[in-house]
Amino acid sequence: MSDCLDRLMADLAATPADARFESMEAEVMRRIVALREEARVLAELQPVRVASIVLALAMGVTTGAALVASAMVTPKPYAVLSSAGHFAPSTLLEGRD
Repeated sequence: MSDCLDRLMADLAATPADARFESMEAEVMRRIVALREEARVLAELQPVRVASIVLALAMGVTTGAALVASAMVTPKPYAVLSSAGHFAPSTLLEGRD
């Protein structure tokens, strides 16, 4: 058993190292640098992202308020004998305000 183990260890020592492991450190460092650069760019663009979200919210609130204000209809005074009463069936069917 010892001879077999010695022979296997000698064969393992004689085999060349895998080529992928020779460039592994450089590849890892390249990826770390790329991730740091990406994080730096994202951090620099953070104020732009926040400003765009705030602008979108402000535009939505302004548009919504304008739509609500334009949709508000002042109720017409209701007169009993008036044909243009607010709840008159003819007014509701014709779609008049």
